[in-house]
Amino acid sequence: CKLPVQKGRCKALFIRHYYDIDAGVCGSFDYGGCGGNANNFRTKSDCEKACVDCK
Repeated sequence: CKLPVQKGRCKALFIRHYYDIDAGVCGSFDYGGCGGNANNFRTKSDCEKACVDCK
């Protein structure tokens, strides 16, 4: 949850969610399909569940 958002190195287009540590909320981003990091969730709900205590 504390990692910066990373789109990944591939060129697919998947809407994913990440935790914005500065804002304290989950946001969405375009994920390329490979690479990136662990701050990458399929749903906003998954992001919120995983990062609720990361503030």
